[in-house]
Order: sequence, then structure tokens, then C-alpha cells
Amino acid sequence: MESAKKYKYMAFILLQSVIYGFGNPLTKIAFETITPFWSLAVRFTTAFLVFILFFGKRIAASMKTVEPKVYLPAGLCMAAAYITCNLALNWTSSTNVGFLMSLPVIFAPILALLVYKVKYKFIHIPIQIMVVIGLYFLCFDGNSFVFGKGEVTALITAISIAGALVFGEESLKKLDALAVSAVQAGITALISLPCALIFESTKVLSRVTLPAWLVVLYLAVFCTNIAYMLQNSALKNISASAVSMLQCTQPILTALISYFLLGEKLSSIGIIGAAIIIICIIAENIINAKEQPSHSHIENPT
Repeated sequence: MESAKKYKYMAFILLQSVIYGFGNPLTKIAFETITPFWSLAVRFTTAFLVFILFFGKRIAASMKTVEPKVYLPAGLCMAAAYITCNLALNWTSSTNVGFLMSLPVIFAPILALLVYKVKYKFIHIPIQIMVVIGLYFLCFDGNSFVFGKGEVTALITAISIAGALVFGEESLKKLDALAVSAVQAGITALISLPCALIFESTKVLSRVTLPAWLVVLYLAVFCTNIAYMLQNSALKNISASAVSMLQCTQPILTALISYFLLGEKLSSIGIIGAAIIIICIIAENIINAKEQPSHSHIENPT
């Protein structure tokens, strides 16, 4: 029975990977008529309102039991992750973003060291070096190394996601998973809307096509409401290392879907780089799983 329950939550993360696999390439299609910050503002405002409409009382009851310091760090990290992800998608390929976004588990040990003073073992260092090599190959276009602002922003996304996982576990100890999801959506909306008003013109909204609005709706309901709940529900029942391992499927699905929807494809060297990154992520997850008892407050949320 316990095993069946575990597989159920593993399936949640695989489904999340499929949802996100479509999300990144569809976002690039939407960006043909809508700008990043307006996309974020509409998406997360819609998602937050959906949470409140259907689960408002449950969320409010859960929020009353904790102080803001319990949920703000994870919420701010997740907001940073989604904002930088959208900017990265506007500046580089969805395939590159997909692979770079898969690196949170590589950054997690460093954040654990900084935040929780968890010992950083030397076994992580060779993997970190190999990731750098993999990134070099991934960003080599066949003639030169191209690591532009899109790739830098996608790396910031990965660090932000790692922060959301590290801090999010503390939130999930005291808050309902649904409340954590709603808080993350609400904070992202509160940051995105002022950015849209300051950095982008309101005239953009009148030129947005129906397909772009449908993409934003998909991003709000599926990539935010449903995906948030899938991940946070899984984190309450299986370890963060298991979640990160399963999320390794996301960049592969993103690359495949981007190929069919956008015609994006990696060079031969880029494929080697992507393979190195995936192998490093899997290796890091295996190491984290073995180390889990020594810092279960990060890797084994209750």
C-alpha cells in the first residue's frame, strides 16, 4: 500500500514534467504578441484568483497558523524563478532554458551549506566541474561559445528553484501544500504586475492574439495551479531528492516538444553537453539520497 502511494506521487512529478515540457515552447509562441511581464502578470493573477475562488477558506485557515517568515522565503524564490524563466525564454531557446532549469539539485548542496550549515562534501566537486563542462558544450553553437543573457538568466532560474525547494520544505512542515502554492502564485503576481506597468506598455494587451491568450490560460491553470499542487503534494510524501530525480525528465521532454513545435534542435556538441548535465543531475541525486539521513530537514519533508 505504501509503495503504491509512493508511485502515485512519483507519477505526479512525471505529469508535472509533461505539463512544463509543453509550457516552455508554448510560452515562446505566446511571446510573438505578448511581452514577458504582462504574460507573468496575467498568468499569476489568474492562477491566484483560481486558488482563492476554489480554496479560499482552506488557504486562509492555514495562513492564520503561521508567521510570514515561514512562507515568504520560498515564495520569493519561486517568484524569482518564474520571472527569470520567462525572461530567459524571451532571450534564448526553450531547449537551452529547459536544460539549464534542470540544475537546482546541483545548487542545492551549496544553498544547504549557506542556509542550514550542512557540510559540503568533496564528492560534489567533480560533479560541479562536469556540469560546467556540460554547460560549455550545451552553449557551443558549432563555431563559438555563446553564453548570453538568456543562459545567465536561466541559471538564475535554477538557483531560485533550488532556493524554493530548500525553503519550501520548511513551509510545508507548517502549511497546507495548497496554501504554499497559492502564496507562491500570489507573490509572483504582486511582483510581476508593477514590473509590467513600469517596463512594458499597456498597449501590448490590445495586440495580443487569441492563441497567445490561450497559452497564458494554459500556463495559469496547468503550469501554475495544477503543477504547483502536484509538486507540493509530492514533496509532502516523497523526498526532495526523489522529486529532483524525476524532474530530470523535464528538459528531455522540453527538447522533444520544442523540436516539434518550434523546430529547435541541439548541435551534436550540444547533445553531448545535455547528456553530461543529465548524468550529473542523476549522480547528484544518488549522492543526496545516500546523504539524506544527515540532513533530512531538507531532503525528507513531512
